[in-house]
Amino acid sequence: MARPVTVGLDGSPESMAAAGWAAHEARSRGAPLRLVNAWPGPDQMELTPGREAAWHYWAERALRSARAELDADHPELAILTDQIPGWPAPVLLAEAERAQLLVVGSRSIGAVAGFFLGSVGLELAARAVTPVVLVRSDGHEARDGDVVVGVEPGEPGEDILEFAFDAAARRGGVLRAVYASRVPAIRGDAPWVVDVGLNDARKEAEHALNEVLAPWRNTFPEVRIFEEIASDSPARRLVGAAAGTALMVVGRGPRHVGFGPRLGPVTQAVAHHAACPVAVVPQR
Repeated sequence: MARPVTVGLDGSPESMAAAGWAAHEARSRGAPLRLVNAWPGPDQMELTPGREAAWHYWAERALRSARAELDADHPELAILTDQIPGWPAPVLLAEAERAQLLVVGSRSIGAVAGFFLGSVGLELAARAVTPVVLVRSDGHEARDGDVVVGVEPGEPGEDILEFAFDAAARRGGVLRAVYASRVPAIRGDAPWVVDVGLNDARKEAEHALNEVLAPWRNTFPEVRIFEEIASDSPARRLVGAAAGTALMVVGRGPRHVGFGPRLGPVTQAVAHHAACPVAVVPQR
């Protein structure tokens, strides 16, 4: 059996939206869907027997309800459920090692700055060995359409591009490859010197982006590609490109830091602010 698409389910509207998105994704991949709930176990001293029993009942009910709803919508899909004692982040990180994809819900963007990514989602996106997709609950259900990928020529990105091209191929849409960077300041007194410098910088950027995408054009000839080069903040450009998009794909490299898991500034900004599902793909 193919490795599953795994969802962290806690009964919240966000996790139910994640489960619905994951069901579509699992069906498109020909994979089973696995619903996982992490619930406190007996090794947690502050949990009384009564509270543990209540939590167990609530978690079981959430899984049963989610499975019944998804069975009705996707009768052909194999759906597995499991309750696993432990804190959510460690449980789901272990589950990610056996999954094609890990999907979790994320809180809706509010009026204050839009930081909807909780500490568990942040840790999973920063540490999981498999891609993590963050799904909001406010109307951004799974659908076919364009996929956007952030590209940074000169940096490792094979795993990120493979994921993005595959996602675009399965959705039958367009892959928008966005390369945004600040154009270096060009010194000179004459206006035409500046113009020539800017044109040269753009040609270099076009060449670099084309070289990065060329091998994947051959591997996925059915995918239509739209290349976008902008002199802008990469984070701002990608967040802007997320509107009306089926999926945003960004990457992260292996990060061995002493202060816990971290995402790069662009990936973190996109994860916090993009108005669509966001796939964070680890680059090996």
